Amino acid sequence: MADDTKLSDEAISAGLAGLAGWEREGDAITKTYAFGAYMDGIAFVNGTAEAAETADHHPDMTVGYKRVTITLTTHSSGGISQKDLDLAAALESLA
Repeated sequence: MADDTKLSDEAISAGLAGLAGWEREGDAITKTYAFGAYMDGIAFVNGTAEAAETADHHPDMTVGYKRVTITLTTHSSGGISQKDLDLAAALESLA
């Protein structure tokens, strides 16, 4: 299980360097995924929910027409932890 300790700014920047399209927004990281069809986005949401349950770390998701925005933060640490970076990496394989 990944550590939920709040990461330093340097560690966050280093982690995001390997995650194309992910950006820091305050105490969270976020990415908007674009899909060819609405149902492709819904399939991604379902895969994200399964990955989140497995990791016991649940993102905020906004579903729009052909777009899904994922926002990750670790509430227990008050910021971004390794859990966020690990789940972001897992989601990249689903998109």
